[in-house]
Amino acid sequence: MKISPAYPDTEYSQLNFENEADWQRAIDMLENRIKGRFLDPIKKIEKGEYSGFAVLALDCLLIETLQQFRKGVYETPYGENRDYFTDFLTETSFNQYFDLKSARKFYVHIRNGILHQAETKYGTTIRITSSLPLVSENGSDLIINRKKFHQELCNIFNAYLSELREGNDPDLRMNFKNKMDYICRIRR
Repeated sequence: MKISPAYPDTEYSQLNFENEADWQRAIDMLENRIKGRFLDPIKKIEKGEYSGFAVLALDCLLIETLQQFRKGVYETPYGENRDYFTDFLTETSFNQYFDLKSARKFYVHIRNGILHQAETKYGTTIRITSSLPLVSENGSDLIINRKKFHQELCNIFNAYLSELREGNDPDLRMNFKNKMDYICRIRR
């Protein structure tokens, strides 16, 4: 089974994580997985005039995936989708744009709307105008600058990779490894 465009699961399963080179190789696999399955496809579609929904749909999937890596879980526990999603928006550098209330609005208006009904909910809109901030409120609704939102998500992913590579947080690394083990169906 391919776990990314460049790596089969068997290559990951050969790592023993007793040396730094194995950790770096596993992180390379994650980087290839996320770029190949999310970020590179977004680069191709984001040029389209009406691609905002598609970009944010992939961004929402990526947020949930990255939160699972951060927590070290195979999948988001039943009934905890909203908390996992809003935690990501309020515990990463997105927290300079989202408080708990606006993160929950994003979850309902954007994430649930796009993934379940293929539309934003209520009066929330997606824009690309460069002068708009990443998120702004319009009464009880949100205006999301999808280009700035996506760029911030890329920044968060790159920061996560850097933290993993530096190896200063053993829990972060172990959670990453747990998620990769689940993906590769490895029981260590």
